[in-house]
Amino acid sequence: MSIHKHLHFCIKKYRRAFESFALMLVQAAVIVSLLPQSAHAHAIAGDRVFPATLEVDDPSVATELSLPAVSWARGPLDDNGNFPNLTNIGAEFDLLIAPNLAVGISDGWNSQTARGERGVYGYDSIEVSGKYLFYENDEHEILMSAGLVVDIGGTGASSLGDDGTSTFTPTFYFGKGMGDLPDSMALLKPFAVTGTIGVALAQNRNNPDEFQPGITLQYSMPYLKSAVKDYDLPDFVNHLIPVVEIPLAVGLNNGAHSWGGTINPGFIYTANTWQFGVEATLPLTAADQHGVGVTGEFHVYLDDLVPAFFQPLMGAI
Repeated sequence: MSIHKHLHFCIKKYRRAFESFALMLVQAAVIVSLLPQSAHAHAIAGDRVFPATLEVDDPSVATELSLPAVSWARGPLDDNGNFPNLTNIGAEFDLLIAPNLAVGISDGWNSQTARGERGVYGYDSIEVSGKYLFYENDEHEILMSAGLVVDIGGTGASSLGDDGTSTFTPTFYFGKGMGDLPDSMALLKPFAVTGTIGVALAQNRNNPDEFQPGITLQYSMPYLKSAVKDYDLPDFVNHLIPVVEIPLAVGLNNGAHSWGGTINPGFIYTANTWQFGVEATLPLTAADQHGVGVTGEFHVYLDDLVPAFFQPLMGAI
């Protein structure tokens, strides 16, 4: 099937979803044009700016766009003795409803190929989410949020595991910067941790529920320069945040009790309105993937890029 025909098929299949999403954007544009205009800062607690991490979602709420988000890895050994090539190209859009509340929608296209086998192609289930920032402590650089992520069954490819049922994942998000350490530990102040704790509840009770914790450890070179000491490093280095992400999952029932996940070392380059991140993905077990994979993402903070347009639709709640 040609790319043109494939896109036409997808648009026709999800026409109502696309039309509803477009209508929501138009309504948002009309409403925000009537609101007072002021810049909105993203993911900030005190002097700390938490970046948008690639695999473990950060605790911030913002109007932002991830496009593209690309990952590649070799899958675990299949029944034909191959390690299939797995590629995902995804996108996510998040919109501030209030300064402390955001909703999001995301999807991705997958390719699974192996020598001598027929390729498998298709879309992930559409994912919608809501996140509420309920706690911010600037002195101690703390952010906490709670949210719900829903994978909508029937919107993805059955060949890639969509059985027509949905999954609901209530999630707790947190971030803590180390800027409140004593001055005698100044070089440790740029460190920060973020993480998530989620429980994925399967609508199909034959599928296992999952406990999904994740954590990141990051060292902010921009924070080192601005809040600790300017060591006159190259400008490129001063925009980097080395990071290690560890997304994990373990089944809770139906005989699925094995831990899985990856360890993802990499870095994020941050600018005023955008960032780019790239990470290696190292599997914890042979059932996760074969060897080292890679993931990358370009991320735009729309509320910083065009603050006159992308404003929260209402006041804080």
